[in-house]
Amino acid sequence: MAALVVLFPVMVGWPFLTEAREVSDRGLTRPEARVVEGSTATMAGSEWEVLGYLVGYVEDQGPPPEGVELVDVGFEVTPETDEAGELLNTYCNFRALDEKGRAWEPTTEFGMRDLSEDQGMTMAGCSDAEGVPISAGKEQTLVLSFLVPEDVAEELRFEVTVTSTGDPQRSEPEALLFEADPLE
Repeated sequence: MAALVVLFPVMVGWPFLTEAREVSDRGLTRPEARVVEGSTATMAGSEWEVLGYLVGYVEDQGPPPEGVELVDVGFEVTPETDEAGELLNTYCNFRALDEKGRAWEPTTEFGMRDLSEDQGMTMAGCSDAEGVPISAGKEQTLVLSFLVPEDVAEELRFEVTVTSTGDPQRSEPEALLFEADPLE
């Protein structure tokens, strides 16, 4: 009986811990985001800088639904190597988070602001304006739009997640969490 008391937790816990590590390594669970002090940080061989955010819709288009606000945030990313640019192109994801932990994915529905002359793409990964990987040393501006409840629009933090390997079976993602200042 004593052996069962000792072995049962091991028999149940070992497969769970092994599977949890495997799922995390493959990027199927979100990594714990590293909180960025200031506006810049390095992740997966690239330098990231949050440029700031804007709240409100563009005059040329209809407003979002009542109670919802459009928030655009800008980042500048500079891969240190061509391999880091390939990693960005493989997997690069963004979320807006409020203080309660609620999260919103980017939208393309209202994202019509041109905040940069050479704005990159963020559809499947992060790339330059032509959809090719960002070259080593090239600064690339990325702009994302989020539709969020209007009561949280100015308290958001922004999470960036990037793969740290080129292997889709073991992506081992890393994440940064930025606080942004409003743009004027």
